[in-house]
Amino acid sequence: MKQILHTSALALILALGACATQAVTDTPVETAEAEAPAADVAVETLVVSYDEDTGTYTLDWALSEAGAPVDILVASSPEGSDAQSLAVGLTETSFTWMPGDAPAERHYFLVDPETGQAMIVAARLLPLEGGRNFRDLGGYATEDGRSVKWGELYRSGVMNKLTEADYEYLSSLGIGSVYDLRTSDERTTEPTVWAAGEIDYVTFADPEEDRDANPLVQVFTDPEVTPAKVSAMMTQLYSGILEQQAPAYRAMFDELANGEDAPMAFNCSAGKDRTGVGAALILSALGVPRETVVADYALSEQVVDYAKEFELTGEEEVDPDSPYAFLRQLPPELVMPLMRSDPAYIEAVLDGLDAEYGSTIAFIQTELDVDDEELARIRARLLD
Repeated sequence: MKQILHTSALALILALGACATQAVTDTPVETAEAEAPAADVAVETLVVSYDEDTGTYTLDWALSEAGAPVDILVASSPEGSDAQSLAVGLTETSFTWMPGDAPAERHYFLVDPETGQAMIVAARLLPLEGGRNFRDLGGYATEDGRSVKWGELYRSGVMNKLTEADYEYLSSLGIGSVYDLRTSDERTTEPTVWAAGEIDYVTFADPEEDRDANPLVQVFTDPEVTPAKVSAMMTQLYSGILEQQAPAYRAMFDELANGEDAPMAFNCSAGKDRTGVGAALILSALGVPRETVVADYALSEQVVDYAKEFELTGEEEVDPDSPYAFLRQLPPELVMPLMRSDPAYIEAVLDGLDAEYGSTIAFIQTELDVDDEELARIRARLLD
């Protein structure tokens, strides 16, 4: 198989033209210029989506040469070493596939032009019955032309509703560590009972917190609170996440640089706030462009119905012991900014780091104790 280019939905490949050669024979016959090899075809975009209702995957792609034939393959490893053919010589730009009765496993898809490099992609949101925002951070292109490896970094929300089938699926991923960013009360209320192999399950001491200084408390005790004030509170809250979660982020970066419990998953409750800031830091450290970092953060509200997840919809009575019961007591228009992964929230964090430290990388090195050698090891480990 040709060399595989690991990338995300958008990649640009520079094709090197091959010089034509001239055929020479020992007999005095007219020589002719050999036909030039066909130019490489680049896979310029490749996206995979999963329909949980039908259990089907759909691939959509675009090529540098419209109508060029491609082969479609599927693999169970992110390296694509065990790839099996699904279709040969397709000239369409879309392909749908249903796994059938195969054992639960992660699927990686390759689109392979007859000339040029194959591109590999996987569904970013894992197809779990009881997962919340469980996503693969692989495939994102970096500013230096590399890409984040698939199957090495996972971000998630709460995991207490994962089913037996989900754990069967997760068992194939080989996850070696889970970093839980939640408080002790959150872990008690919605416990993680991991059943997909032995892991290093890492938790952290509850942060010291002045309840009266909490932006969330302040905004909802304001008699003149508005949705705009709640949104502004969220940007303020995000700046506090950096300080509150610094011990956890420091431990995560240490594991990425020096540990052996890979691949890593990390989570909070919604999988968008504490986890979202952590993902933004890791992707930034890997050299992923800021616009991609922000897009990954914003993806949460596109793949999760938080109103449903937090029991804010429906007429049924809500368990008063539910950790989200208090949200039902608030006007819906005030709750919605809490449910969002508004790009403005993470932009405020990144802008603050630029203003105070000069860059996100400088913050990571200064406050999370990641030196140049460790940063190089992290990139060598997680980038193709």
